[in-house]
Amino acid sequence: MAEQHGTLARVWQFARRAIAPLGDLCCVLFFERSLVEPVTVVPNRLDATIRLAKEEDLGAICRLYADDPWLWLGSHPGDTAAEQLYRDRLLRGERCYLAFVGDHLAHVNWTCYRWGDALPGRPLWLGSGEVYTTDAFTPAAFRGQGIHALVLGTMLRDARAQGARHAFTIGQFDRPDALKGLRALGWRETGRVVYFQPRASAKALCLHRTGNTAPLFRRRATA
Repeated sequence: MAEQHGTLARVWQFARRAIAPLGDLCCVLFFERSLVEPVTVVPNRLDATIRLAKEEDLGAICRLYADDPWLWLGSHPGDTAAEQLYRDRLLRGERCYLAFVGDHLAHVNWTCYRWGDALPGRPLWLGSGEVYTTDAFTPAAFRGQGIHALVLGTMLRDARAQGARHAFTIGQFDRPDALKGLRALGWRETGRVVYFQPRASAKALCLHRTGNTAPLFRRRATA
């Protein structure tokens, strides 16, 4: 099975590179998680401190995201207009969680309560009792030490305390370590979407859907 997955991953990477001059070919895995039961507390191995982001933190957040095209909302790394998109999130009540190890920003993650950026040009609209976690980023120096799980657990417990009963998130097919971490935290994969985003386009073309991905394709009126 592992060998079969490795072959599929190599074929996928070849296809992505071949089509890269025209745009981005992506496979998104859609995950769901019940918040009815308590969320397990993860050990704080790095003695990290966690707090909610303020508007003055946006510059540091953007500097971390800018080099990661999967997360960055801008059109290119130097797109200064992208900071306003993250500011809009804060202003509409979404929560950004920051983890610090000493003076170093070691993790950034968001909980969305109204809607969240999911597929390009297609937000995920949330209903009552639902949340969406998105844009988790850990600098290389702090990866593999459980800080993602630590912050995500805090986010889910806070959402549960505020009445949320169901959570959604997405992961990228060719980031297996991140997917493994989600599954270990109780997330269940319910569907996949393959899409293509042409260069200079803000929207994605859905090429293939499997499983239950309906929440990703809701219309705004259902939120």
